[in-house]
Amino acid sequence: MAPDHSDVAPGRGPIARASEPLTQDASHFLDKIAARRAQLSPSERKVADFVLDHPERIIRMSIAELAASVGVSQPTVLRFVRSVGLSRYPDLKLLTGQSIVSGTPYLHSEVRAQDTLDEVANKIFDSSIHVLNAVRQSIDREALTRAVQTIATARRIDCFGAGAASILAIEAQHKLMRLGLPVVSYVDTHLQRMAAATLGPGDVVLCFSHTGEIRDTLKMANKAREVGARVIALTRPGTALAAAAHILLAIDAHENTEVYAPMTSRIAHAVLLDIIVTAVALHFGEPMLKRLRDVKDSLADLRLPTGPASPGRQGLPGKMPPGRRGA
Repeated sequence: MAPDHSDVAPGRGPIARASEPLTQDASHFLDKIAARRAQLSPSERKVADFVLDHPERIIRMSIAELAASVGVSQPTVLRFVRSVGLSRYPDLKLLTGQSIVSGTPYLHSEVRAQDTLDEVANKIFDSSIHVLNAVRQSIDREALTRAVQTIATARRIDCFGAGAASILAIEAQHKLMRLGLPVVSYVDTHLQRMAAATLGPGDVVLCFSHTGEIRDTLKMANKAREVGARVIALTRPGTALAAAAHILLAIDAHENTEVYAPMTSRIAHAVLLDIIVTAVALHFGEPMLKRLRDVKDSLADLRLPTGPASPGRQGLPGKMPPGRRGA
C-alpha cells in the first residue's frame, strides 16, 4: 500500500497532538479514544472510527488486517496507537478487549433496524451524554474565547446552515437577537448567497454543518472570506468548512449520517451555541442582563395566568365558569 500522507488537515498544517497520554484504564479506554478523536489526523480518525465501531474485531486482527480494513497504511495505524498514548499495537488489542468485558462498547453502538424501542432510547441517551462529555473535553477554549469576542464586536452577524443545520442557524438568530445584536439567518440558499455577497470587514458569519462538506454552506463561508468578513464554523475538524473558517469550534460527533439524520451532533451544536450566547451576554455585563429581563417581560402577557381561579383557565376542561354549566 502506498504511503499515507493525510496527516495534515486541509489548510491548517500538522494536527496538534495531545500532550498527555491516555491513562491505561480499560473501563474508559474507548471513551477516551472518542474524546481524543478530534485531535487526530484525518487518516488516524479512520482508524479510531473502526476501533469504536468494531471493538470486538480489533482483538482478533493483526496490524496488517486492520490497516487493510480501514484503507490506511500500517504506519498510520502505529501513529494512531501512539497518539492514544500506547507504545505497541498489542496494547491496543489488550485494552480494547478489556473494555469489551467492562461493557463500554455499548456506548458506541449505533441504532439498528432490529433494535427495540428501549434499546433505541438507551443508545440515543447514552450517545448524547457521551458526545457532550467528549466535546467538553476537546473544545478549544482559546478558539471559543476568540469566537465570543468576535461576535460581541461584530457589525453584522449572518447565520448559515443547510438542511438540518438550518435549524441551528435559526436558533442562533433567535438567541443572539435577544441580546440586541444585528443578526439574521436565511433558509433560502439564494438569499444566503446574496447576503454573503453584501458582507464586509467587521461582519461575521456563523456556519453550522455536521459533515463540514456541504457545498452551499462552504460557498457562503468562502464568499464571506473573499469580501473580508470573519468566518466562525461549528463543524468537524479536518473538513472543507473547517479549513475555510477563521475560527473553528470543532464538534467531532461520531454518528451514522448515511441512514439516520444526525442526532447527537445537533445536541452538541446547540449546547455549544448556548455557551457562546451566554458568554457574549456576560461580556456586556449588567446592562445586557437588564435587556434580557426586559425581553422576557415583553412576552409576559402571552402566557396563560396561573392558578385555578384565573380567567385564562376558564373554558378549559373541568374549569367551566359559573352560570355556564349545562349550556
